[in-house]
Amino acid sequence: MMIFLRSLAILTASFLVSFIVTPVIIRFSRRMGFVGRDVHKPGQPLVPELGGLGILLGIFAGAALYMAITLSFEAWVLVFVGCTAIAGAIGLWDYFVTMSGVKKTVLTTLACIPLVLGAILWPNDIVIGRPEVPFIGVMRLTLIYWILLPFAVAVPANAVNMMDTFNGVMPITSIFSVLGLLTSAVLLNRVEAMFMCLILLGSLLGFLPYNLYPSKVFASDVGSLAVGAAIGVIAVIGRLEIIGVTAMMPQIMNGFYILSSIKGLVERRKIKERPTIILGDNVLAANNSKMAPLTLANIILSKGPLREPELVNCYATLSFFSFMLSVLTAWLMVIT
Repeated sequence: MMIFLRSLAILTASFLVSFIVTPVIIRFSRRMGFVGRDVHKPGQPLVPELGGLGILLGIFAGAALYMAITLSFEAWVLVFVGCTAIAGAIGLWDYFVTMSGVKKTVLTTLACIPLVLGAILWPNDIVIGRPEVPFIGVMRLTLIYWILLPFAVAVPANAVNMMDTFNGVMPITSIFSVLGLLTSAVLLNRVEAMFMCLILLGSLLGFLPYNLYPSKVFASDVGSLAVGAAIGVIAVIGRLEIIGVTAMMPQIMNGFYILSSIKGLVERRKIKERPTIILGDNVLAANNSKMAPLTLANIILSKGPLREPELVNCYATLSFFSFMLSVLTAWLMVIT
């Protein structure tokens, strides 16, 4: 009962802070001119940006409340908040400076620094190199895991970032990914991962109403990079790597399509043609130009044009199936 009440309090705190702070950020961004064009709508209206700061503050609030309730220091809290904050700071810097795709991707690998330090300073609390796989069990990876560790944070961070293209799609797909990790953490009794999921889930839920169609605010890189990094940290600390990959299949597929079609890492502001075109009345169709990058949206729209909310619903459906597959993966880990 105690752990349930603690979980509910943390989820509520991160939700309320994100939900209450985001409108303040909207007003601030509009007043300061931190706005971006919603390119998928007629007239391309200006929408306030930097909404991801609300997500970050929600995460910080949930983590702070956990520390206050338990009256103890736990390594995972510092690592989780540290990695997320660094990724968010990189996203904020990119918003004002506009880095190249390669530079931004390389910099996001730095977000793993708290994770590396945590594993070195508290090896009994932050266990690295012991991923669990169905039918195989716990694997013992030493050197190769440490080599790949920066990508465990950078890859999901950039995958979520590349997914943030339509109203509501980033928080919706991320929520399903987090739900997959949360359910799996409960099934496998990974308590630290469960609390991290609750903190991130509450913050995303608080931000979601403002990002749904028609968006009142965009998360920008500060939000999408932070959310992706947080998911990566949860998967590593909770030893839920295979589940994290399964839960994030739509984001991973979308990233793979983009990188393979544009032949490398290119800043999206420098891509000349968009993957979709507007037919009118907010109806989107796939852009068949060879200059346009291939994305998950192109694949979905290849069957015919859709309105933006309908397209986002397709993303949600794919993410729901990934959520179900991730839970199935966790169940197989339990019974084998």
